[in-house]
Amino acid sequence: MMKRRHKQGACQILCLLAALLAVSVCTPIRVKARELSEGKSIVFLLDASGSMKSNDPQRLAIDSIAQLIYSLPSDYQMGFVAYNSEITANLDFVLSDQRNQIMEEAETIEYIGYSDAGTGLEYAVGMLADQQADEKHVVMLSDGEILMKDDASTESSKQQYQQAVQQAADVGIRIHVIGLGDEMEDMNNFIFSAAEATNGKSFYTPQAMGIQEAIDSVLTEELGIKQSTIAIIDADGGTETVSAELPYTHADKVRVLLTSSAPITNLTANFQADSAKQMNGSRYSLIEMSRPAESKLELSFEGTAGNQVRINVIPEYYVSLKGEVAYTDELPAEAEGKQYYDRTAEIKYSFYDVENQDVQLWTQDFFNHTKIKLTENGQEKELTLNNGVMETVCPVTENMTLETVPDYSDMPVNVIGDGALVMELEGPPVLPAEEPPYGLIAGLAVVGLAAAAIIIAVIIKSRKPKPVPLPPEDRPEPSRYSYTGKLNLYITRTQSGYDIPPLSFNLFRLPSGRVISMKEILESCGVKEVFAGADMIYFKSGANRNLILTNNSDCTIMKNREILMKKKSYQLPLEAKVDITFEDEISELMFQYKD
Repeated sequence: MMKRRHKQGACQILCLLAALLAVSVCTPIRVKARELSEGKSIVFLLDASGSMKSNDPQRLAIDSIAQLIYSLPSDYQMGFVAYNSEITANLDFVLSDQRNQIMEEAETIEYIGYSDAGTGLEYAVGMLADQQADEKHVVMLSDGEILMKDDASTESSKQQYQQAVQQAADVGIRIHVIGLGDEMEDMNNFIFSAAEATNGKSFYTPQAMGIQEAIDSVLTEELGIKQSTIAIIDADGGTETVSAELPYTHADKVRVLLTSSAPITNLTANFQADSAKQMNGSRYSLIEMSRPAESKLELSFEGTAGNQVRINVIPEYYVSLKGEVAYTDELPAEAEGKQYYDRTAEIKYSFYDVENQDVQLWTQDFFNHTKIKLTENGQEKELTLNNGVMETVCPVTENMTLETVPDYSDMPVNVIGDGALVMELEGPPVLPAEEPPYGLIAGLAVVGLAAAAIIIAVIIKSRKPKPVPLPPEDRPEPSRYSYTGKLNLYITRTQSGYDIPPLSFNLFRLPSGRVISMKEILESCGVKEVFAGADMIYFKSGANRNLILTNNSDCTIMKNREILMKKKSYQLPLEAKVDITFEDEISELMFQYKD
């Protein structure tokens, strides 16, 4: 409580009384969701020239395409281009559920002919230049320099290559180059210049088996894809089994990708999800789960003896950010010349599934203590996630718009949609005007009258003692409807600190005209703990199987984040949940009205 100096003692008393009225008000806020991002686009550019026959005899590059596209979150659009002496294959951008079309196209590629990388890169950059996307990438796999049938054609292709690189740099396309084979050992190779000029990354792998590792680096280091390895199995040719606990309940999708340098066969999986699909290649298998319902995952498969099988998990969430605001108003420390209370907005941020706004995300222990950066009206903050909620405070001096933009880059999962929101915050209320101490005068008069009344009462009592009747109970009128259902009670906190197991009270056994208090219900359940105010919370039966709750106490009672006001009655339908904080501000109880 803030103290204030005054010239008159009466005014000081009034101001102290006003300070006692400092309020914490829970106010619904108007939230406007920002538009989701435009997504991201990526093209895989494959050198399909004849030299690839010797550098990639097992066609591991084809499986690496699958490794890339199936690891990308759903907000990526994927395109594919292959070239030798000309463009031999191209597939325009496909959505997440159509990526198998890229693999169908890639499987038809033959390694033959010359290497016209200029035409290939020009085509890939042209595809991306027309895309409206937040990020644009080319992942290029090549095993050597540009080489055509004559010097003139070779020089023309090199010029095309340089022009495509310049165009990519101008429009913000990053090119990542994977060099395969002996010719690409020199990192000054002309093909690698595309990565350097566009702020991309260059990778060199002497043999085709290393392409997989290069793709992993592109995914995690350059694209920022969040994935975790749950197992690396040394296959012996027999059946392998893997069990894992995945903390990604309510994720929009969870992809489980198995990769190896040799075939993987007879893959089966046991899990619970809304839906799932499986895709298999020569050296990879993918299981894609939509909205997994539990964390248990069991896999069974056969690997090729002497080879390793790596199992990666790629989770993704569609997130909607929500905010809840409570205001605390206090008298200013120096009130001279001030017209308004000091107001602080206490903001709680939480995260919900975009498609099902009733599902709160990231409440599991796995996500506790995760740091999430926020930008509030241009000011950066870093908050900590606990039980799915982040809390912060914001001083409010006037009506204001608070725009909050989250940064999920430190989250251990892939988040789609920026989840940004706009909140309207209310300015502080006006301080009461200073007036003569009418309240103090009235208070003294009341005290005097009360003292006189006490003296008169004592005199009358001493002359003729009479029993004083008890005040009537402030109970609501009985009802003519019959009770139904029961109350399931969960006492979550007591003043003594003792734990009380869940309780159940059958309402349907009560007569229709009975009005019963919460105190009577608890006593009938054998509860010895004292709950201040429970004797002033009443229940009676209502129409249509409803239960009528009347609050005559000073307890804080909430139903679906709505405060149930004192001296008012509320209808509770079946399945209604109500939270009560009793008058001692320690004891807490939650009950549910069940059929």
